[in-house]
Amino acid sequence: MKEMNLRIADLRRKKKITQKELADAMGVSFQTISKWEKGVNLPDITFLPAMAEYFKVSIDQLMGVVPLKGEEYIEEKTGTGQFWEQKLEYLLRTRRSSWNEDYMQFLVEKVWKIENPVKMLDCGCGFGFLGLLLMPLLPKGSTYTGIDLAEGLLKEGEKLFADKNYEVRFLRKDVYEYHVKEQYDLVICQGVLRHLDTPEGFLKKMIEFAKKDSYVVCIDANREFECDGLYVDGMDYFWLCKHDGMEAHWRTELEQQGRDYAVAIRTAHMMQKLGLKDVDVRMKDKVAFVTPAQEDYEQTKRDFLEYNDWNAGLNPQEMENTIHFLMNHGMSRKEATDYCTRNIRISEFFQLHPDAGYTFAKGTMISYGKK
Repeated sequence: MKEMNLRIADLRRKKKITQKELADAMGVSFQTISKWEKGVNLPDITFLPAMAEYFKVSIDQLMGVVPLKGEEYIEEKTGTGQFWEQKLEYLLRTRRSSWNEDYMQFLVEKVWKIENPVKMLDCGCGFGFLGLLLMPLLPKGSTYTGIDLAEGLLKEGEKLFADKNYEVRFLRKDVYEYHVKEQYDLVICQGVLRHLDTPEGFLKKMIEFAKKDSYVVCIDANREFECDGLYVDGMDYFWLCKHDGMEAHWRTELEQQGRDYAVAIRTAHMMQKLGLKDVDVRMKDKVAFVTPAQEDYEQTKRDFLEYNDWNAGLNPQEMENTIHFLMNHGMSRKEATDYCTRNIRISEFFQLHPDAGYTFAKGTMISYGKK
């Protein structure tokens, strides 16, 4: 039963027929159809071929084991400002711990060799985290401009910079539609491309904003690396790394929406094709090693569970909604159910082992090139 979710009601509504009309076609009462649709009873196995033929679907599709063909795709919303507005507190707590500051200093001084003041543009800036990180490391006289659609995040950024002695401004604009009056010496984004429907279009705009011979930098986690980069002390590492169905999920989002979870590993190639020179890639050196010995262990662990959507408190309807969403995005019902069950088991493990430590390597890639 956990691997089935009969789609009789969905197919009936799609065909625009009543329960009685379906009942007449199947030779049963409409009350029987109602019970099948509500999951009170299951149809006898002998009805399945006839019903599948009636709706012109496979038995697996009828049983909800695989998605229905042509079913309306449910768009992922993490590329919207509204989504990130709701994540403000989480972002404020976690962004600083996502970098080793000395590594960013190494990039500025040794890799990009920024020796003179620069005008920096942060595309999809949120509350300006990259500005807070980079401005103390850039030559004195550098300026920071952040552009984003999320008004609440921009207002928070203005507060955070209020007592800083930097030249800063925030713009509430859509990067895709924004036309700059001036160009910048350093154009950068972090954790943006993987959430967008047209990442290459975003990168083209970043290049447009850059001065000749200036750096364009994109920082993003590679989703495949992320799946293999988790170890929880006391759990089976090989089981933790399993992500059956995720490839189909990523492929569906790429085909249906243009979202590319492998964009981090592709970015440098896009940069080169778009005409940037001296293109190269680095890996961010930060790895989260978390144990109860840390002062902020409890909050860090809660944020980690939230980041991964590991929630043991899903009620049956919420679980079914999540499974339906994952199936809509390419997974089979078994893959979606196993994925949700895995996440719940990890969450429950942390509840049963409140002092569990973990290591998490996101595999963040830093791609850059000169215009």
